[in-house]
Amino acid sequence: MSDLRPRLIYLVNNINLLTRKSLDERLKAHQLGGLQYTILTLVRDREGISSAELSRRFFVTPQTMNESVTALERRGLITRSESEANKRILCARITDEGRALLAQCDAIANEVEAEVFGGLPPGDLKALHRILRDQLHRMMQQV
Repeated sequence: MSDLRPRLIYLVNNINLLTRKSLDERLKAHQLGGLQYTILTLVRDREGISSAELSRRFFVTPQTMNESVTALERRGLITRSESEANKRILCARITDEGRALLAQCDAIANEVEAEVFGGLPPGDLKALHRILRDQLHRMMQQV
């Protein structure tokens, strides 16, 4: 594998950087960045997720994640409440306003994905999605 040039890590990283740049530029109109958009998506998809769990998923400190989550909460996009199992854990939930904004941002993300991957045949796109998803799952199990 080491004879592949350019290296896979270089290709994946640069596609990520260019994609994030495009997404961030378009999300500015909604006063969101890519990180906040992804946090909202996870909170919608994993109702009751904690800030600590979010910080582990993003490989940032709990303090850094708390700043992002607090900013979303101040905007009324999410709410947090104590976990029934452990009062020290705050569970995040998306608000109706957050859902409405997320729907608009999902449309932007769809456009960006179409620009980045739209040239791939559907079978290749599904294969790429499966490979990347499975690889991410394997790597997350090791962390």
